[in-house]
Amino acid sequence: MFSDATTTLIGTIVVLLIALSWHEAAHAWVADRLGDPTARMLGRVTLNPLKHLDLFLSFVLPAILYFAGAPIIGGGKPVPINVMNFRHRARDFMLVALAGPGANLLLAAVFALMFIVSVWSGLLPAIVVANPFGPDHVYAPTFLPWYEITNERTLELVGQSISEKWLKVGVLINLGLAAFNMLPIPPLDGSRVIGWMLPGPLQRRWYAFDRIGIVMVLLLFFAFDGIRYVAQALFALFALAGYAIDEILALKSLV
Repeated sequence: MFSDATTTLIGTIVVLLIALSWHEAAHAWVADRLGDPTARMLGRVTLNPLKHLDLFLSFVLPAILYFAGAPIIGGGKPVPINVMNFRHRARDFMLVALAGPGANLLLAAVFALMFIVSVWSGLLPAIVVANPFGPDHVYAPTFLPWYEITNERTLELVGQSISEKWLKVGVLINLGLAAFNMLPIPPLDGSRVIGWMLPGPLQRRWYAFDRIGIVMVLLLFFAFDGIRYVAQALFALFALAGYAIDEILALKSLV
C-alpha cells in the first residue's frame, strides 16, 4: 500500500516520537524524584508525545532547516525545572539532565536487543539483493552494512526489510540523541555537567547562557561547520555499536 521510502519515513517518525517522549519524561520523572514536582504538576511525567512537542523546536526550526537545505535538528518542549526545590541544586540539576540521554541509551539497548533476538529466532529472514553483473547476493541480517553514504551528510538505508530498518533506526536515533544532547553547550544536557563542576559565581554566569543557547548551537553547527565534526563522531559511534551488535549475533554460532 505504501512505498518502501514512505514506510521507512513513517517508522522513523514513530521512533523519533518515542525517543523524544522517553527523553523528556525521564527529565520530568527524575526531577520529581529529587524533590521538584513542577514538571509532574504540568503533566510532563508521561510518554504521551503530544505533551512534549514544542511549536518552534519540534516544527518551525526543523522546517526552516529542511527548506534551507541544511541538516535538520530540533527538539522537544523543555521540561520546567525549579532548582530551588532540590537539596543539592547543581548536582541534582545535573542528574535531571543526565536522565534524558540515559533514557535514550536504554531505548537504544532495547531496540538492539529486539534486533538480536529477531535475527537469532529467524524473524528477520535473509533477503536476496539483485546483482545486474552476476549472481544475486543473499543478504543475511547483520547490523553493520546498513547504509550507503550518498554524499557528505546523507545516509541511506539499503538492502533491508522494513522491520529491519525500523529496528536499526531505533538504535541509531536514540544513540544520536544521547550523544547530541551530551554536547557541553547550553542549554544541552551536557552543559549541566560543566555547571555542576564550576564554583558558585561561575555557575550563575554559565547557566545564563541558556537564554541564547539555541543561537550558540546554530552558530556552532552552521557558521563554524560544526555539524561536519559532530556527524563524523556519530558515524564512529554508530560503527562501534554495529561491531558490538554483530559480535553478539556471532555468539549464536558458538552455542
